[in-house]
Amino acid sequence: MDIAGNRTISSIFSQYAAYHPDKTYLIFEDFEGQCQQWSFAQFEGWVNQTASWLLEIGIKRGDSFAFHAPNSPVFVALALAASRIGAVIVPTDHRATVDELVYILDNSESRLVVTEFDQLMLTQEAAAATSCVQEVVVSRCEHPSGQPVFEREVARQDPFPPNVEISADDVVHMIYTSGTTSNPKGVLFTNRALIYGAEVFVRASGLRNQDRHLITLPVFHAAAQCHAFWPSLVCGASIVLSPRFSPSRFFGLAVRHQCTMAALFSAPLRMLLAQPQTENHRLHRLRNVTFAIALTDEQFAEWDTRFTAPLQHLWGMTETVGLPLMSPLYGPRNLPSMGKPVLGYDVRIIDDDGNETPPGEIGQIVVAADPGRTVMKGYFKNPKATDETLRDGWLYTGDNAYHDEQGYFYFVDRGKDIIKRGGENVAPSEIESVIKEVGGVSDVAVVGMPDPMFDEVPHAFVIPQPDVTLTEEEIIEQCSQSLTRFKVPVAVTFCEEFPRTSVGKIQKHLLRDQALESTE
Repeated sequence: MDIAGNRTISSIFSQYAAYHPDKTYLIFEDFEGQCQQWSFAQFEGWVNQTASWLLEIGIKRGDSFAFHAPNSPVFVALALAASRIGAVIVPTDHRATVDELVYILDNSESRLVVTEFDQLMLTQEAAAATSCVQEVVVSRCEHPSGQPVFEREVARQDPFPPNVEISADDVVHMIYTSGTTSNPKGVLFTNRALIYGAEVFVRASGLRNQDRHLITLPVFHAAAQCHAFWPSLVCGASIVLSPRFSPSRFFGLAVRHQCTMAALFSAPLRMLLAQPQTENHRLHRLRNVTFAIALTDEQFAEWDTRFTAPLQHLWGMTETVGLPLMSPLYGPRNLPSMGKPVLGYDVRIIDDDGNETPPGEIGQIVVAADPGRTVMKGYFKNPKATDETLRDGWLYTGDNAYHDEQGYFYFVDRGKDIIKRGGENVAPSEIESVIKEVGGVSDVAVVGMPDPMFDEVPHAFVIPQPDVTLTEEEIIEQCSQSLTRFKVPVAVTFCEEFPRTSVGKIQKHLLRDQALESTE
């Protein structure tokens, strides 16, 4: 038996609710400053009611349902209730367009969507275009909507756990991640893998039962879940949840609610550094802030001087579930690096022949994988992509890196052509397929360009058809109608031809170099 054992995430929560029922579990503060608060025992009752309601409307073990809204306590109740009955929650990006949401709902076979009033019209339009969604329910809504209201429906249920057979190996969570193909892939998380990754993180980050974790990253993203939400749950820590990250509110939240831990990306770190200095910046109790993607040496120094909140660099993917690389808690953290392999994960860098690389030599990161236990179970309804990623006991990440003599790993680039914008994965091919729908486009290539705030941003290169005049505005408008805002290119360059390899493959690195030269 490993550290996950035969537990489920909902059974762990029930144990803490019985052990310290009156301890504060969750504080939710909205952008009007209104707070809601639950103890472990109070939230346990709400989870049981939510689970019973899901069963009542026909969501049974193995069924999928979607959560399409900003961060809220409703997500937490639904996620734990899914584990309690063996159902699968599918959190989606509430900024998604209709087309993007239709694909995820249909692909995940979601039978229910829980949303909020601001997303209701778009959600209804998307649900009507699917073959699977049977009901749309609105939460946190005071407006007449004509839809069932989550809180009212749940309040009718008894606060006792439903009698449903569940397993540590049940798939209870599905997060969609961009890939090199145009369609996102549903990553399958079991109870066991979520617990394994969370337990490993607890030990590598020093997270404690007495901590209060500030969660401002979006819950549809694996980062909010795997280095904040689930680790806090497995060690019985309290959480403070915000609808979204706000650089002007972040330290105020941390101070008001006496938070001791937080999870961020490099883009939010830069946004915080861009804020005017206030007294809150040094009144907080944050003792560890985990983050992904390195800052510059100057930014690290400024952070330490201004905020005095220790940073811990880490690396992982949605597919790894946990965080295989983290800065060591003891000894030099060496923040420019992604850290070292943590206890519980075997991480290596290999060359094209599968051999481990010596220090300083670039290769691909691979992680030892027991599917459904230490990493994802696989991609939903995509055995081909699963077999390409999970091979011979290893998860092939597509990320290129090197390590030094001391065992620190350093990120180089993404071999899978993914653009990383402010922590969000953007597939160039998804943008390219939208641009190809514009009349008069002969060919298109999208690359990631360096950005001082968001790490990378999409830049489109377009070849018009002969005798056709296209404008940047046309291209960006088409993308804005079909894609979430962070996927829309920040610029468009028109070309007569693309540099290509001998077999005709576009050499995107040369396009990127040309664009960089033109800005110098």
